[in-house]
Amino acid sequence: MRRFWSVLFVSVLILSMVAGCAVPTTPAPAAEAPAAAQPAVEAPAAAPEAAPTEAPMAEAPVEAAPMTGECVNDATGETIGVYQQAGLTGALSTILGPGFINGSKDAVADINSHGGVCGAMLEIHLEDTQYDPEQELAVYEKFRAETPKPMFILSYGSGAAIVLKDRTVEDQIVNITAGLNADAFYNPADGWTVGVAPIYSDQFAGFLQWAHDNWATIKPAGAGDDIVVGVVGWANSFGAGATTPEAIAYAEALGITVLPLEQQDISPSADVTGQLQNLLVGGANIIWSQALSFGPVQVIGTLRALGVWDQVVVGGVNWAMNQDVLTILGDNAGLASGFYGVFPYLYWNDTDAPGVQKALAAFEAGGHPAADKGVGYLLSYGSLYAVQTILTQAMNNVGYDGLDGMAFYDALKELGTVSAGGLFDLDVTNGNRAPQQSQIRQVQAVDGELQFVVVEDFFQLPDTRPGQ
Repeated sequence: MRRFWSVLFVSVLILSMVAGCAVPTTPAPAAEAPAAAQPAVEAPAAAPEAAPTEAPMAEAPVEAAPMTGECVNDATGETIGVYQQAGLTGALSTILGPGFINGSKDAVADINSHGGVCGAMLEIHLEDTQYDPEQELAVYEKFRAETPKPMFILSYGSGAAIVLKDRTVEDQIVNITAGLNADAFYNPADGWTVGVAPIYSDQFAGFLQWAHDNWATIKPAGAGDDIVVGVVGWANSFGAGATTPEAIAYAEALGITVLPLEQQDISPSADVTGQLQNLLVGGANIIWSQALSFGPVQVIGTLRALGVWDQVVVGGVNWAMNQDVLTILGDNAGLASGFYGVFPYLYWNDTDAPGVQKALAAFEAGGHPAADKGVGYLLSYGSLYAVQTILTQAMNNVGYDGLDGMAFYDALKELGTVSAGGLFDLDVTNGNRAPQQSQIRQVQAVDGELQFVVVEDFFQLPDTRPGQ
């Protein structure tokens, strides 16, 4: 019977990914899910009372307007390069999809239509890396050889963050990245890598702190007082990013046991049955997914197929809670109901937030497919407004002719915390290179529609940077 479910689950994933590659205008239904028939939407058994999602607390990202300071220098007629490197082709290209590209283009178009940065127009330079570290380095070298060389780059994977961390220090180019590897940010401690979200070890430790504080409410029926965590992570630096020595030490200080990491093949047909069974035999009552896209789908589907979903708390890294997970599940998206995620930014359902309203208007004006309405668009869209703010400060400090990586980084550090279009913050205060606040959200049904609902609003995450 177990083999039947495993084969069926693999078939579901392959069919779903084929549909996902076409980028449908609406989320594509998947084939029958790898579990017994159950409602497409179901309420989680137990969760802390949901906090309102409409308005973020004072600790949330600042409001979208005004997004930038007033210019004191005029650079009309000049251009400033926005250098992006990401996987546009290859096996992993469908993971990020075109959402981040559209978000960047829409933000740049809006900024340029309103005078650019003190008159200077932003110009996107985008190159394909297939998320391969060697190609990440090659593209970076191509960008670095430009005249003038970039002040900053935008990258999107742990592989890029790691391979470029020393080069960016040497070349004085800021890497604003979504690859949230702790070592890339804090080795060296004063490096030039800046994150759009908390490092993975902070996220993991923060989730465990929250679970510890709320265990009486969220623990599965029959679970005892002891928390045992099993982590299933992709077989790469990203997948190993949560379970750093510092994060495990923090968990142990809370009395939480973290089992050895179980690795997951980076493939839409990967089978995680053995990994999850190992963790369950080890006593895991929390399962953490350190993966994204089809990765958490495999964990969700297998736990459902094994009939143990209600026996564990299931959560994941920020990328594990995204629209693509629900899209891959298609008609069976309700299988994700109850899944928790660390969520360090605002989302599309936070419609009272000015930054979300602005992003919604841009997305609709762009006519983008509904399947692209995920985290990628919002993060890239917001990042460009943070860049606008930093560039304005730098230009006010040194003028257009004085712009370089050092001027850009000095301006960022002078500002300290920079709103990214009201959607999230960059934070380089007190030696930080990544923000340290997040929400916890849960997949829940709201008026018959699955949404990412806040169950804990923005709170301070533990500090698990290397050497802490």
